[in-house]
Amino acid sequence: MTNLVNTNLGFIVYGLIFASFYGSATRIFDIENIPVVKYVAVAGRNVTISCPGVNEHSLIDTLIWKTTQTVAEYVNGSPLVNNPRITLLPGNFSLHISPTSSADTAEYTCLFNDRHSPEAIADLLVQDVPDPPGRPLVVSFTSRSVDLSWAHSQDARNAPVTNFIIETRVGENGDWNQVAPIYTKSHLTTYQVTELLPFTVYSFRIIAVNELGHSTPSKESYYFVTLREAPTGKPVTTIAHNTSATSVYISWKPPPPDTILGEFLGYRITYRTRDRHPDDVKEIYIRDSTVESHEIHNLETYTQYLVSIQVFNPEGLGPPTTVLVMTDEGVPTKPRNLSVLEITSTTIRISWLEPEKRNGVIHGYRVYYVYQNQTLLHLPILKNDAAQNSVFYYTLTNLKPFTDYRIIVTAFTLKYDGEPSEVSLRTDVGGPSPPKVLNLTCHSLDTLFFSWRIPRVYHSSIDFYIVNYRNLEYDDTHEIRISANASIVETSMVIPNLTTNSAYEVKVRGATVSTVNPKKVVLGTYCEPIKIALRANCEQYQPPPLRHNPYVDQELVILAGIVIGCFGLLLIILAIVLWRKCFHASYHEAGDQRPSERTDHKPTVQSNGWKTSCDSNGIVQTSIPSEEYINGQQQAMIDRFHR
Repeated sequence: MTNLVNTNLGFIVYGLIFASFYGSATRIFDIENIPVVKYVAVAGRNVTISCPGVNEHSLIDTLIWKTTQTVAEYVNGSPLVNNPRITLLPGNFSLHISPTSSADTAEYTCLFNDRHSPEAIADLLVQDVPDPPGRPLVVSFTSRSVDLSWAHSQDARNAPVTNFIIETRVGENGDWNQVAPIYTKSHLTTYQVTELLPFTVYSFRIIAVNELGHSTPSKESYYFVTLREAPTGKPVTTIAHNTSATSVYISWKPPPPDTILGEFLGYRITYRTRDRHPDDVKEIYIRDSTVESHEIHNLETYTQYLVSIQVFNPEGLGPPTTVLVMTDEGVPTKPRNLSVLEITSTTIRISWLEPEKRNGVIHGYRVYYVYQNQTLLHLPILKNDAAQNSVFYYTLTNLKPFTDYRIIVTAFTLKYDGEPSEVSLRTDVGGPSPPKVLNLTCHSLDTLFFSWRIPRVYHSSIDFYIVNYRNLEYDDTHEIRISANASIVETSMVIPNLTTNSAYEVKVRGATVSTVNPKKVVLGTYCEPIKIALRANCEQYQPPPLRHNPYVDQELVILAGIVIGCFGLLLIILAIVLWRKCFHASYHEAGDQRPSERTDHKPTVQSNGWKTSCDSNGIVQTSIPSEEYINGQQQAMIDRFHR
């Protein structure tokens, strides 16, 4: 009994020695009290299992290693092994496995010399990395996270799984190392992956981890797409400028694709004037993601606009990019309240207010006036020169009396003339031209007879004549106002209550009532003053009446005189030519003869003593010839007047 115990102890010690060399061994006894020697090995390494009860000095006739089946045997002096990884060592008949695998894990028994029970049982445990876990399943997901679940490895390979590694692939053909792997902290088979991108294709695979290392990856999960979110990217504005007074052009580049976070449906453009409420906007949707420019029409002229552009997907709008654009200058509207302040015969004073819509920077105004199918422009009026308390004034000068005018006022910018404001009117009448004096004679002892012809130029009508006379010895003048009618060509009157033996100066002018102000009388120009001496009994001698043709007749007479003079000049030239041709020889023969003496006779000029009616240098004589009537006293009076 003592020897049996010693023998068993020897096998145990022998097994422990081998276990310490090739692995670890633990002594365990079965129910039949057969010793069990436990071997622990790492897959891929070598292990040697000794046969209990056999040493180098043992006589072995037959030997067999068995698990559930024969692994190796020694028969007739030759080893027989079915597995190339297993070797039966000579000498001690130990079982050498190189390299080991987890499939080698089993209870090995060594029977020699036809024994039916082993001295001890060798329990080999080969540890390896676990089998890959099951395919991960997507349990739920959002735009930024996903919940995964998977099954444990079918075989832990004799080493418990401590944790898992989750590998992520972005896109259907992405790399597994594109995203850093996720290490779980436990052996639980569920995990929530966060920090994902919205609207992105993902798949996952799982790697089990034990103390020996990592398993091969599991099958990848089925592809899925995270939920959408509103875009986070902004378009980049490249061009923004006006194209007219009512339109602007804007172009842009789209944001990066990974910021769209959904199906890229297009762009939304909003615009509003800078000074209006932010809610007062208009919008344009461009449902084409390839469009990168747009022109906005029907805008207000010369106005600043805030234009915003943003992308959108089914989930909503992205952040906007905003630019400030100003439409171009346009045509100003017409000046307001164009008014006529004052009208004279040659001037018109007007006023106006600036246009309701300037549509640009008003630099000034232009004033046109139209008459008799002619359009004239007064010099442009600068804005600062004409404004007085926001009211603009201007006076047109050098106009024609009693003439219809159409006045047009336009504002102008650097580019455009504005819409016109206009007013039609007629200038006031001007004073008539001087009347034509027909006669001024002594009518009686203290009266003069005075007659004249209607002025050559007048406007509208002749309403009055004003006769002005004065005694040359005094400064006081007297006026007589006579109602007139333009249909009466010649007018005459008697100037009474004069002083005999006195010299007088008489003149006349016409007058017309203003068409602008009926209370105003527009005076004409006096004719040249005429002087006359008033003497006793002058009415007994009347000079022949002055014959004055109408002004038109005088012009015709002058024209006829010019024509006759030209015709006479031609006749003279013709006569000279004929004379030189026909009588040249006769004159040549008589050239040495002395010419006969000639007597020049001056024509005798007879004067009746009557000077022209409007001669301002002399005195019109009375109707009696001066050489027969004027005595010394009257002649002295006239001489005194001339001095």
